[in-house]
Amino acid sequence: MVRRCFFRRSEQFAGLLVLASLCVTPLARADGLMGHSVAYDVKTAAVEKDLYFEGQATFSLARRCDGWSLGEVFQFGIEKGPNSAQKRLTEKADRVEERLSAQEALDGNTLTYQTRLRQNARITTATGKASLGAAPGKLNADLGRYKQDAELPAGTLAPAAARAALLEALRSNRPGAIEVRTVDLVRFHKPIAQTFLRLAPEDLAIARGLPKDMRASDKDFAAGRLWALRRQVPEFNEFGDELWLIHESGAIVRQIVQRQGIKLLFEAREVSTFPAPTCP
Repeated sequence: MVRRCFFRRSEQFAGLLVLASLCVTPLARADGLMGHSVAYDVKTAAVEKDLYFEGQATFSLARRCDGWSLGEVFQFGIEKGPNSAQKRLTEKADRVEERLSAQEALDGNTLTYQTRLRQNARITTATGKASLGAAPGKLNADLGRYKQDAELPAGTLAPAAARAALLEALRSNRPGAIEVRTVDLVRFHKPIAQTFLRLAPEDLAIARGLPKDMRASDKDFAAGRLWALRRQVPEFNEFGDELWLIHESGAIVRQIVQRQGIKLLFEAREVSTFPAPTCP
């Protein structure tokens, strides 16, 4: 259950944070990826003096017979000042909402998406479509006030195919950094190159075990492999590096990100995995 916050409970409908491509010729399909949804508890990663925070997030990825649907909702409110010991946000708080939904063809070659960003009273929306995969492609985004086109290099992956490419590299234990090329669908609407670095066992930047009291629909989920990673996007470093703890299903069960100059900790509270659909 999602705990009560300053906003209404969000429908858990898909989104991500979005991955894509490897240093070698990438997979266009999302083979080996499991459909799943995750509800997160979100809090500040460290004690913040004179600050009150409320947040919630959901992510889901579902396989259809013709492709994948993905969506993400992230809502939070921050209030700073000497009265931060309060129990709820007031009208003085900064409120932020990020929503993303995307639809990806089964072969990974076409993508459509919708984004909605809100910061206090300001709302911006975007819709886009892309051709991508092993060949060079193009992204066409409608940002309301203007339209933006971007060339996509060969090897740019759609969200589900990108997450699958990352998992494949982790399972095969490829040495060195993992490069995954995708498109930023939330703010920049351009191709990005993500670099993932495995954290050494002695690196305590992010906890390695499943979150305490996390519930999973699959009784064998806890036996799955986990990888601790540092994610970097040098070209678009708006929020700095992220830390991920990713499960072999593709679900991110713990994440540390930065927003509004504050480090936030996402911990999975409930994870549901979905069987593949029965298709003709």
